[in-house]
This record gives sequence, C-alpha cells and structure tokens, in this order.
Amino acid sequence: MSEYQFYEFAAIDGPISDEGLRYARSCSSRANVSRVRWQNTYSFGDFHGSVDTLLKYYDAHFYIANWGTVRLGLAFPSGVLSGKTLQPYLRGGEHHEQILTLKEIGERCIVWWERHEEGGWGGTEGDGLIDQLIGVREELMRGDIRSLFLGWLSDFDPDEWQDPKDGAILMPPIPAGLNQLSPAQATLIKQFPVDPDALAVAAELSPANTLARIPMAVALERLSVLEMRALLGRVAEGGGPGVMAELNRLTFPRVQTSVGQTRKCIDFAAKVIEARSIRQKKEAQAAAAEQRRKEELRQQHLTSVMRCADTVWSGLAPLMEQKVSSAYDQAANQIQELRDAYSQAGDSAGFNQKISEFRKRYSNRPAMLRRIEKL
Repeated sequence: MSEYQFYEFAAIDGPISDEGLRYARSCSSRANVSRVRWQNTYSFGDFHGSVDTLLKYYDAHFYIANWGTVRLGLAFPSGVLSGKTLQPYLRGGEHHEQILTLKEIGERCIVWWERHEEGGWGGTEGDGLIDQLIGVREELMRGDIRSLFLGWLSDFDPDEWQDPKDGAILMPPIPAGLNQLSPAQATLIKQFPVDPDALAVAAELSPANTLARIPMAVALERLSVLEMRALLGRVAEGGGPGVMAELNRLTFPRVQTSVGQTRKCIDFAAKVIEARSIRQKKEAQAAAAEQRRKEELRQQHLTSVMRCADTVWSGLAPLMEQKVSSAYDQAANQIQELRDAYSQAGDSAGFNQKISEFRKRYSNRPAMLRRIEKL
C-alpha cells in the first residue's frame, strides 16, 4: 500500500504575519503556501517543520494518514476558552485513549482531537476537510461546547464502565442541542467516530437548544462607547474580518449545559448498553420481518414459474441454439428456478425426469452440462 500523508493549516482570524510566512515557506519547497493556507501531500518523505510553530500563526490544522492517524488542531487566543470550560472534557483516567487534549503554545491555546485507527484506512483523502471542520472553532469561541463533549464521547466505551470501583467518576456536563448537530460537528464525528448508541442516549439527556439568534442591532446596543471605539479602531487598522467575526458571535446565545448535572459514567454506560440491546433487538426483528417478506415473494415467484413450467422448458431451446456463454448462463439460471419451483411443489421427481431429458438432448454441450452440475 502506498503512503499517504496530508497536512493542511488555515488562517481564520486574518492573514499570517511576514515572520509566519517566512517560516511556513521554510517548512517545504513543494507545499502550497500563502498567508491564509499551507497545504501539502506526502507520498514519500515527511513534513520537516514544526506543527506547534505553524500553529503560532495559523488558526487550524488538519492531518490524515492512510495508516490510520487523523488529527485536528484548533488554536485560540489566550483567554478565549477558559480552563474551567475545557477541563471536564479532558480525559485523565487509566483506560482512555485521550482523543481530546489541550496544549498551550506561547499565548495560544490549542485544542486537539486525535485518533489512531489500528490497521489504517483504505481510501484516504484529506483535501477540503479542514474547511468543513473549522466551523468547530467559531462554535467554541461563541460558547458552543458540543464538539468538546463529542471529543469526550469519542473516547467513551460503555463496556469498559461496568466495574463498581469506577462508580464515583462523573461524566462532564451534557450540552444542549445534541439532537441536532451542526454541519461541522457532523463532520467531526465522521473523523472521530462516537458510539452511535452513546450519542443517542446523550441526545435524549441533552436539553433542546431553542434559543433564537439575537438581532445585530440589539447586540450592538449592548456595547459601551469605549468598546465601539476600540472595534472601529481595529477596523481602521485592517482588522475588519476579525471584528465582524466578534460581532457575529455576539448574536449567538450561549449554548446551555445541563444545570446541576451529577451523572455518573457508570450509570451513563448502563443506559447506553440498554439502548444498544433495544436497538439490536429491533434491528433483528426488522431483519427477520424483511427475510420473511423476501421468502414470501420468492414462494409467490416460484409458484408462478411452476404454472408455466412447460413454457420455460420450451424456452430453453432458443438459448441453447445460440451456443454462447451468456445464453448458457441464462439457461442455467432458469433451470435453477425450475428446480426450486418443482421442489416447492413437492414434485422433485418431475424435475429429475425433465433435467434427464435435457442432458440427453444436449449431451454434446459440455459447457452447459458443467453449469448444470454446479446447480
């Protein structure tokens, strides 16, 4: 299997500095590099720069390799995400992969999602995924922490939470709106999969997110004169896109978490296991019903074949006269249906007589006779 590694960095808050651009260009002579994007695919060799250093300048990083590693790193200015918000979703226990982690680089906070799929993936393609995922950063900056919970949930294996000694460990707050994920969050769980039953249970426990966006005029009225002057000064200095992003953020109400939640991981796991059992039972019942439906249709079809069996036997002659493989295949399929139709009608002896006559008639067609022997 050929090697595939895909690296991409994106600037979201604004173009990177001259210093950042010089460093970005020094990382590779073949990469597509600009003030807003760094992208390269490796079939041989490897990336020789520093991901941490590039994330001092760019705001997002996505990496995927065909041996099963995928990473998403989102960089935030210091103070935008509080440790109090992040910590409940960061693993620290003994049986976790720690898909979601936090790292401080200079004055920036980097939130990482990382997964290693044992055995790797077949087809792997990273181009365009960062554009589908960077919405997670904006959501986090306006207080929507669903992606943090999804990162925690991606680590959660309910079968590992059945030991009573873990009974005191609490799960993090369940945010509102898990029953309707954003497009970016839906892409996130494709790259960092979660147990579907665990997500379904969490969605049931998650409050509905029914708060409407605040009109921009109302959001602006809440700003003080000093805040407005500061924003206008930043626009005058070329920071218009960043200011617009901040103002847009003010129109989104804060996504709430379950108030006073003290749910234990072991209890949540029990609910997930119960939900899985119910789902599997329903799926088994649906599969059995579908199988019965197919069998009934098959029986009806074979009954119709039996009604016109003589016509079907007669229709084999034109196929045999063609003396081509495709016609022989078609004849063999019809003989198989005749066999099943006779068997269903309880007249296997009648079929044996007919097929014996057929063999004698076409004893000089070994290719056809071999097909019959395989039925």
